[in-house]
Amino acid sequence: MKKTMVCLSLALLLAGCNTVQGIKTDAKEGGQAVGHGLQKAGQAVGNAVEKGGQAIEHAAQ
Repeated sequence: MKKTMVCLSLALLLAGCNTVQGIKTDAKEGGQAVGHGLQKAGQAVGNAVEKGGQAIEHAAQ
């Protein structure tokens, strides 16, 4: 009985560790995806501002 409880406890402990590691990995990947998306959005805004400035400059001529 005691041996069964020890084996069951170890199995649950290992499953919990794998779950925590999976959550950490998912959170890290999600954070990287958000960072990449923000970088792309920043580039798009920069391009739009540059094109707007060029249009104003062209209209002024």
